[in-house]
Amino acid sequence: MSSRLSNFVFENWLTLTLWLVLCMAGLALRPLLPIDETRYLTVAWEMHNSGSYLVPHLNGELYSHKPPLLFWLMNAGWAVLGISETWARMVAPLFGLASLLMSVRIADELWPQNKGNPLLPIRNLAPMMLLTAGYWAVFSTMTMFDMLLTFATMVGVLGVLKAWRGYSAGDRAAFWWGIALTGLGLGLGGLSKGPVILLHVLPVYLFAPWWGKRLTNAPKQGWLGWYVAVLAAFAIGLGISLSWAIPAAIKGGPEYRDAIFVGQAAGRMVKSFAHQRPPWWFLQYFPLILLPWFAWPRLWRAIGFVKSWRAGSGLKAALSDGGVRFLSVWFGITLLAFSAISGKQLHYLLPEFPALALIAAFLLSKTAHGNDMATSDPGHGRSHRIPALILAVLATLPLIAWAALPVIGGYTNQIPGWAYEAQPLWMVPAVVVALAAAWTRMPDFAAEARLLAICSATLVVFLTMAASPALKFAYDLSLPAQLVASWQQQDRAIAYVGKYHGEFHFLGRLEKPIVALDSHKQAPGWAKEHPKGILISTLRANEIKFDPIAVFPYRGRFLVMWEAPQTPKRIK
Repeated sequence: MSSRLSNFVFENWLTLTLWLVLCMAGLALRPLLPIDETRYLTVAWEMHNSGSYLVPHLNGELYSHKPPLLFWLMNAGWAVLGISETWARMVAPLFGLASLLMSVRIADELWPQNKGNPLLPIRNLAPMMLLTAGYWAVFSTMTMFDMLLTFATMVGVLGVLKAWRGYSAGDRAAFWWGIALTGLGLGLGGLSKGPVILLHVLPVYLFAPWWGKRLTNAPKQGWLGWYVAVLAAFAIGLGISLSWAIPAAIKGGPEYRDAIFVGQAAGRMVKSFAHQRPPWWFLQYFPLILLPWFAWPRLWRAIGFVKSWRAGSGLKAALSDGGVRFLSVWFGITLLAFSAISGKQLHYLLPEFPALALIAAFLLSKTAHGNDMATSDPGHGRSHRIPALILAVLATLPLIAWAALPVIGGYTNQIPGWAYEAQPLWMVPAVVVALAAAWTRMPDFAAEARLLAICSATLVVFLTMAASPALKFAYDLSLPAQLVASWQQQDRAIAYVGKYHGEFHFLGRLEKPIVALDSHKQAPGWAKEHPKGILISTLRANEIKFDPIAVFPYRGRFLVMWEAPQTPKRIK
């Protein structure tokens, strides 16, 4: 593994540099964002503080919405490095980095004959294109579960590939090693985000008759053994997940048991009514979230249009390759599955981004001659101009919006205060870089790809710099959390009016729960029982008709803290 890692570092130095820059920008310039990031660090903090590593808690209550792997990894780092926000926020990006490495490993498994071949640089293009696809570049630095799920998915699909090569060659040892690896991926995914891992991994296993014969050859022993073995992979994955779930269910009690066994399965996969969107919802965002690669004419020429399809070239020709078929199933079937489910979020498809990057890298490599495209290519050396100009336009939009703020503010008072805190002048260097790239002639398609990757990462970094003051103004809860911690140290009762998601517990290192009141109607009664208590709520400006202790801008409204005697009888 060490030699593979050293080879990856040598071959992908630019990708690793861009990953480091994106991580540093995300962690240094962006605060922990409520409600998700602050909540997940709070769950990990309460796990550490209580010593209850089996059953997660949030604000002293059982937390059943997510499995514990992310929280375990945060605590594992804290056990070595001490409690720190930095380590907790590095867990997800590190799994994003591991996913880049896995994309190289999967490319080697799909096309072993091209391993190390400089004429077909799939190993270099795929991780670089994956990292700098706009949505991945931003989201991979977020403290969420999807980078863990992506890595688990890639472990699972790599296991399917290894199992197939062993099965088609009659190598039982290799076959069962692949099945075990698939089960490991399913287990890790189950501990990362629950049974949704099945949607990401099992399609490639089930559709083996379509891609497998083109990848190697048809199995001599038929298909029965192949499909029976999937039960073994499922059993391994289920065993890994149940090794936590069963003891946790026993300790957590009947309510927690029902939540993790029924809620995470039926509630999320069958009755997914949150974030309801139409079936085509994902497709409309592809042009944006896959920039700059979606707008690269060279990639589209490699894919081919109607004429190429009729001539049997481009993507149509590539679909005769077993590796491309495998990747098409990995992405396409999962896309169809999530499109059919009512609840949709863009990050649900992040585990399929590596498949898109590998397909794109394969097509670009196959259409290359040596290290360059055909000399008859009309876009030779400057095919990157269009996506570079699009990035320049995107970098200009915040500048235009900033310049228009005084005019718009004169007509409406609906502009949130945080909008005036942004510093869009940081976008000027991003515009300059993109425009310079658009007018730079590159020697080959690989150089164009590197230039576009740099432009994309530059845009994300400077956008983060421009937005940083606004994000800290509207979302940074460090100071409110420290106030709450000081009141807890004084043994003053604290109540949060509304849904409390653990926003203060990690940031303030709180050791006691906060009382959560369902509505403002309950506030006067609680205040009467706790005359020295503190109440906290998120209010509009016109609702602050009393004398608060502190007021902080928060998500377009205000986070208001007041002493119990100041509690109004009712706030609508």
